[in-house]
Amino acid sequence: MYLADSRSPTSITCSTVELNAMSCLPYAEGDKPTIDPKCCTRLQNLVATATSKDDKVTTCHCLEDAFQKFPAIQDQYMKAIPNLCNLTVPFPLSKKMKCDK
Repeated sequence: MYLADSRSPTSITCSTVELNAMSCLPYAEGDKPTIDPKCCTRLQNLVATATSKDDKVTTCHCLEDAFQKFPAIQDQYMKAIPNLCNLTVPFPLSKKMKCDK
């Protein structure tokens, strides 16, 4: 007898998350004083794609991991991105974010 996995599969991968977030990096690192419109468009698409709980958790973990790869990211800029892009995200963007809490 075959028992199906009760977890819903995620449609989001870390590659997708990172690809969509890369255009935000110059602003997040403080290299550019204004946010690139592509950053907002890509993050809006990512938020629209990550609809299930599993997708949101995966996105959070991918961002959490990505923040470690880019130590120049500054929290003050990361925290401003949702407001600047008119986004509602289910978790605070921060270098210190903990997706398991």
